[in-house]
Amino acid sequence: MGRSAGLGVWLDTLTTDELAALLRARPDVLRHPAPEDLGALASRLCTQPSVNQAQLLLDRPALQVAEALLALGGSATREELLRLFGATDGELAARVEVALHDLQALALTWPVHGRVRLVGSWGAVSRDPLGLGRPARELLGMLTGEQLARIGSGLGLGGHDCKGAWLEAVAAAVSDPRAVPARLERAGPEVAEAVRRIAWHGPRTSGCEFPAPDEPVGTAQVGRLLAVQGWVVPTEWGIGEMPREVALAVRGPEYRAPFDVHPPRIRTAPVAPEQVRGAGERAALAALESVRRLVALLDRAPLTTVQGGGVGVRELRRGAKQLATDITGIRLWLEIAAAAGLVALARDTPSAEPAAGLRRGFSPPVGRALATTAADEWLEADPADAFTRLLLAWWSLPLVPSLRVDESGRPAAALVRAFGHPEHPRMRARTLRALHSLEHGHGITEPEALLDRLAHAAPIEHGGHDDAARLRATVAEAELLGLVATGALTPLGRHLLAAVRADDPAAALRGALTGTLPPPCRTATFLPDLTALVRGTAAPALARLLDTAAEAESRDTASVWRFSAQSVRRALDEGHDADSLLAGLTAAADNALPQPLEYLVHDAARRHGQVQVHTVATCVLVTDAALGAQLAAERALAPLRLRRLADTVLASALPAEDTVAALRAAGYAPVQHDAGGAMVVQRRVAHRASAPARATAQRRPASDVSALAERLGGG
Repeated sequence: MGRSAGLGVWLDTLTTDELAALLRARPDVLRHPAPEDLGALASRLCTQPSVNQAQLLLDRPALQVAEALLALGGSATREELLRLFGATDGELAARVEVALHDLQALALTWPVHGRVRLVGSWGAVSRDPLGLGRPARELLGMLTGEQLARIGSGLGLGGHDCKGAWLEAVAAAVSDPRAVPARLERAGPEVAEAVRRIAWHGPRTSGCEFPAPDEPVGTAQVGRLLAVQGWVVPTEWGIGEMPREVALAVRGPEYRAPFDVHPPRIRTAPVAPEQVRGAGERAALAALESVRRLVALLDRAPLTTVQGGGVGVRELRRGAKQLATDITGIRLWLEIAAAAGLVALARDTPSAEPAAGLRRGFSPPVGRALATTAADEWLEADPADAFTRLLLAWWSLPLVPSLRVDESGRPAAALVRAFGHPEHPRMRARTLRALHSLEHGHGITEPEALLDRLAHAAPIEHGGHDDAARLRATVAEAELLGLVATGALTPLGRHLLAAVRADDPAAALRGALTGTLPPPCRTATFLPDLTALVRGTAAPALARLLDTAAEAESRDTASVWRFSAQSVRRALDEGHDADSLLAGLTAAADNALPQPLEYLVHDAARRHGQVQVHTVATCVLVTDAALGAQLAAERALAPLRLRRLADTVLASALPAEDTVAALRAAGYAPVQHDAGGAMVVQRRVAHRASAPARATAQRRPASDVSALAERLGGG
């Protein structure tokens, strides 16, 4: 019976719930089309790529148990395993059982007639498990009948008339642990020393070959003596390999396979839990505000992409400056927003001819990073819902955004998915789980304190030279999202860890965050110095109103906007009048509007429209002759080449839009009219891309997995 067939028999003994748990643990086997039956499922579970994926999930103890199983031939009783580890009872035996459970939960082992069988396609430690070679029968079977007879004669075995009989007899003799001490005594000191060295540090050695038939054994070199005495088996080109059973016998009955029961300790320092909680909540609110500001930035001035793909460094620097962050920060928010479906790349339609005047080597932008239509809904969502979407997007990101560099070590373009790898989400999970394991009220003093713990939790993936940099970046991102603070996992981080284990992570996390994050603030305090103060995160409607009529000066746990003649004029340009603007500000105020602010709005409204620009290539109307004379004499307006057609009518040499811009730059508050005389309202245009399919990796619905498990199990 093949290994996959044996696995299929065991799968048939599982309950529907047990089978569903296995399918969730090995999601790669659920690829379309779904397996038709348990035999097909077993075949998928045994493929090398699938086994390799499952191995990545194992900690060091589980890998060590699998290696021990492999050293015992790929199948062993529990008693044999426990004896190899010296774990007949107590904590060590219990931990071996835990490792066996972990292996079986991934269908990497399964029970067969009282034995534990390891999947045949095990690849991570298949070569020389425990430093041991291949079984004696396999190695000795490579020899000729004459060579086997020569070894057997030296061991004092009786005559046999065929290779098969010699093979059975020699394999049993060289593997007998009771005979090894006496054989070592007779071998001589040089051979005995070589045997012990190969047994512990082998299993191969060079210079090993059979002596010539007429060469006296006593005068042969050590390598030849090792072969003719049955300690090693020559394989090819003078290389000899010590059989597995021989090495174990030489190591002796006291030998114990390595087994790291306890994970490495993590260096910690005391932290105040309330400080951790408060810092986490403040960071979470700041993260929400950062993504909201990013969406607003992409509305006003989308970031352009480069021909190589993604948003280039120059555009990242421009965006970072406008968001008052650094290139690492804007890259993080861009990648998270894109994974959450709030940002997408839209390709521009190329022109038929290149633009005139482009210098040689210049690569024009080929697209833009835009907020999507889904961003509008997200902006209006409550904090728990909005933050849930960001956290789950970050959790599944196949890259570490703040660590993206090119081959030369310089910052690379953002939103380039070609560099993703599933190891990054796994490192995120292990990092937060390691922090979750710390004693309450303690945190790490530096991210590197987690390196040994990660290497214990996933030896195959961790322990490389780049782990320290990836770990630092992962912890830094978790801090920006409020999941980690002062080296400890925050309550928000604990909620995330619990939610991702649920059948519906989004619903679980949303429920946990509801009431944890404060609701957005819908009112502002207006001060006599022409500022507005919002404590906490401003609600979207309030933020839009203040962004329209004022300039944001700071955004943190409390945000400040400042009103000026220019900012109020902008609101008037967008269609407000003095009464509607003051009414909106009054409705948003938690106090009476200060008189200086009312004066500012009324004065700006009075001046607004004193100069009118009409589209008659281009006609400028003013409300009085003195103002017309002032405009005609204004040196700052010389590029317009204004000519007075009448006391209150001037002609401009530039188009209406350029004329309006020049007048505003000179300190005036013009109003533009169209050819029919109607005022042109300059509303902000929000650039939008169509919302893509949610980029965040979603778990297959529990109902689908359960239904498949029930169908496969026939129950």
